[in-house]
Amino acid sequence: MKTKKINLGDLIFILFYKFKGEIRGSTTLQKLVDIIRLDSELEVDVNYSPYDYGDFSQQTNDVVQVFIDNSWISKKELPFDENKKINIFKLTRKGEQIAKTLYENLLSRELDYIQIIDRFLDKSQDDIMSFSYFWYPKTTIYSKIKQEIFKKSNILSLLDGELETEYNSIKETGKTIKEFIKES
Repeated sequence: MKTKKINLGDLIFILFYKFKGEIRGSTTLQKLVDIIRLDSELEVDVNYSPYDYGDFSQQTNDVVQVFIDNSWISKKELPFDENKKINIFKLTRKGEQIAKTLYENLLSRELDYIQIIDRFLDKSQDDIMSFSYFWYPKTTIYSKIKQEIFKKSNILSLLDGELETEYNSIKETGKTIKEFIKES
């Protein structure tokens, strides 16, 4: 049961604060909010729907646009892979002040609720996607990239602790990750 409600905008500011003011990729931000929504005690006021790259929330994109419009974050597009670009979002000075204030006003219990994010602080977008797809397969039903994500080389890059134990228990069943996910 969710024990504490958090405003989506506040959560996004806090995520930026935890990530030292920069989040690389719209999809990364979507996944981080979704992981908090699915795997913490926080009730986030956001709706997600399965989409091309897993769960997607237009509300998250709308909040980011409000942050850009108010000069709380900046957005820069950089080349990423062959024909793709990635959005790099950075807190501005005004945004840093807001994010710091929100973070510093969290209770220790609330900090515990978002502790899951700490495991992603030094991870790539691919690692965050792999984690999200592995732990929450129902969010990937319409994903255009699910087959690519479930390649063993991608999924193993974030295996540690609980995730490694879970992966090993799946291996012991004799099923592939793909078969296991289809059954879940």
